[in-house]
Amino acid sequence: MRKYFYPVIVLTVLLAFMAGSPVGYAADAKLELDWDYLTPMRANRDLDTVSLHILQKISEKGSRSVYRGITITRPKGSIDYMRQDQDSTATGIGPVYLMRSERELSGKLAAAFDVSGGFIVYDKIFPAGGRYYNFMWRAGPQFVYKFNGDTSLNVGYMFMHVSNGGYHDHNPSYNAHGVSLGVTSKF
Repeated sequence: MRKYFYPVIVLTVLLAFMAGSPVGYAADAKLELDWDYLTPMRANRDLDTVSLHILQKISEKGSRSVYRGITITRPKGSIDYMRQDQDSTATGIGPVYLMRSERELSGKLAAAFDVSGGFIVYDKIFPAGGRYYNFMWRAGPQFVYKFNGDTSLNVGYMFMHVSNGGYHDHNPSYNAHGVSLGVTSKF
């Protein structure tokens, strides 16, 4: 599977940033960089996950927006699998889509709820006993502070589920939660 890791990276970049303007295209598309630091929700997982999400708004209708981009993730640690601690440190990358519903609270402050999903390919089996590929789902509230029309800062709390959707013996899923920080601007 390792021989497919680099071609998948190239394909991910192409899919995430291919030309095309969908219906409702956001003409003033900006780049958003989101970082997550997530810790496990179950005691038999000793993983810390740091992820970078590079997103571009592709659609906006009223208070709802759609983004596409790339997720680069680095879970580090071990899990208790088959009654043994097994290393589950890996690096993953894949395309991601995010939907955001936002409500203005004041002139510069807004509350939002994000839901995202993506297909992630890892450089080794993740978590131990799993597969080289997984689906990553994230959801959580955000506060958005708009400095001006082009730049904003997001701070939030995320829940994450990573799973390959396979059978139980090949699907040691991973659930985590933690802090999310984002910056949106025209770079």
